[in-house]
Amino acid sequence: MVTSKIKHTELQMGDAFQKLLSSSEGLPGIGTFGGVYREVNCQQGRPDFIALRTKEDSPVELLPHSIGYVGSSILSVLKPNAPRTLEYLLSHSEYSSKSLKKHLQQLLVSDHIIQTSTGSYILGTRVKIRDYEIWAFELKLNNPKRAVFQAQQSRVYAEHSIIVIPPGQEKNYSRFNETIKRWGIGLSTFDPISGIFSIVKKTLKSPALSRQHQIYMIAQLGNSV
Repeated sequence: MVTSKIKHTELQMGDAFQKLLSSSEGLPGIGTFGGVYREVNCQQGRPDFIALRTKEDSPVELLPHSIGYVGSSILSVLKPNAPRTLEYLLSHSEYSSKSLKKHLQQLLVSDHIIQTSTGSYILGTRVKIRDYEIWAFELKLNNPKRAVFQAQQSRVYAEHSIIVIPPGQEKNYSRFNETIKRWGIGLSTFDPISGIFSIVKKTLKSPALSRQHQIYMIAQLGNSV
């Protein structure tokens, strides 16, 4: 394993990276984001940073945290122009009829879904999940195995997942090259002292593996602001 003397803590690295991530210049080679969130709990781990982009630079409008697991499940199945019956939702959910009805009512009141004249449900105009692009960042001073595992978890809800490490640690990740390539994970270095951010391996954009997890994550972001 390649080692180098690291003169900062992970907290110091995180604080400096947050300033760069939130800056008007953004990350070199990647750009700026409409929203930056730190250490948000989700169904798959706790990423160091989540950054959001929206189509056509539209404002970031987060989902309410109160939708929870059940609401996320409902929204992940519904579409804007394809009405779904309660029976359909039940067949595509692990939750009871009582629980679904309760959360359907909450989503109706908040205008996140619409009930048609036939009693079926469609997505409301407020739900624009497909307009979001989620980026997950995992910062690590060492422990590459753990970093790769956490980056894999992030791919469940994020289109991009990047591991950020101190300069000089790159070769510690060479044994994970196949895994990193398979999952489209990016690898970058960041020096909090100089503020220099460099891309080692580009992240490859691909759809999040779970729409429900993605919706739940966006709702969790709403609880962190």
